[in-house]
Amino acid sequence: MHTTLIRALAAKYEEEGYVVQADDIGHPNGAPPLVSGHQPDVAGYRNRQLIRIGEAETCDSLDDDHTRRQWQAFSRSPSMFDIIVPESCYVAAKAKAAAWGVRANFLYLPGC
Repeated sequence: MHTTLIRALAAKYEEEGYVVQADDIGHPNGAPPLVSGHQPDVAGYRNRQLIRIGEAETCDSLDDDHTRRQWQAFSRSPSMFDIIVPESCYVAAKAKAAAWGVRANFLYLPGC
């Protein structure tokens, strides 16, 4: 599921005209560099500038301390921060972000 979410977010960024790097899917542009000490799942660039950071989360990873640390770090970045989750845990993910003080754009993969 995690790989499917990464692929969906990478495809969305590419459709929007970003140059994309994505982790864990063998993307031709490779994996994104660390941002605030953490590896994002997807990065979108324009004119070689990091514009969007994307993180894919499964329902099982929403309670992880690692997830909290990443979300908080990416939320403080000057880049836009997107989180994609399965539709079944969209509400729970937004609630976690609010509890952790994370500002992000939320997307979900329908039917999951």
